[in-house]
Amino acid sequence: MREKQFILGEIKRTAILNRNEPLGQTKFRTETGIAPHEWAAHWPRWGDALEEAGFARLQWTQALDEEQILDEIAKLVRKYQRYPVKNEVAIEKRGGAKVPAPSVLFRRFGGKAEIIRRLRDHCSLNEEYSDISSILANEQIKTVTEVDAFQSTTETSKSKLSGFVYLLKSGKLYKIGRSENHWRRKSELHRQTSEGITELHTISAIDDAPGIERYWHERFKDKRQHGEWFDLSADDISAFKKRKFM
Repeated sequence: MREKQFILGEIKRTAILNRNEPLGQTKFRTETGIAPHEWAAHWPRWGDALEEAGFARLQWTQALDEEQILDEIAKLVRKYQRYPVKNEVAIEKRGGAKVPAPSVLFRRFGGKAEIIRRLRDHCSLNEEYSDISSILANEQIKTVTEVDAFQSTTETSKSKLSGFVYLLKSGKLYKIGRSENHWRRKSELHRQTSEGITELHTISAIDDAPGIERYWHERFKDKRQHGEWFDLSADDISAFKKRKFM
């Protein structure tokens, strides 16, 4: 059974990687391998776990009310006098607006073009949104989809890696370290041990290689033998190998 403090740490870590937004139960399990019955041993509801980790309860964890979401987007359209861009939606959410995060909107409705179409229909049925219907009538829907935009952003992030965090095996022990060039570092390590090494996995660090290395060292601190060398289990190795980017 996972310890309470470890689960809280994972909630905070995954939230940081998700632009300071805590994950829902399903994605949290996918990202960490922590099953609902494990966190439920400490908290009766997922919202309780999030609160103890320092986050507000998720507002959209249940079946989404489409009209409520469209109402919230309509308020932002009125405020900006146009459809807001992703950064503006994220800023409004951080400021307390009930609008879902851009990633949630995309999963729920699809790209910007589809959201605007749905919003136009929604506003046309409600007189109080007549001004918003006029604003949306002038909104140009780009031909490039948000999927393409998301992929472009992802590729840009990948091209600006801050380094690599690697897992190597030598004899019965495993080394977790980092390097700006993991191939050069691998060659150096080969010269340092008579038993040779086997590279098991490498995580590409998008933004903070030292922080990611510290995370894994802290996670396996009870299994540290010396320096960056650990006596890891098959489950530990599996957890590390689930990550390609962090």
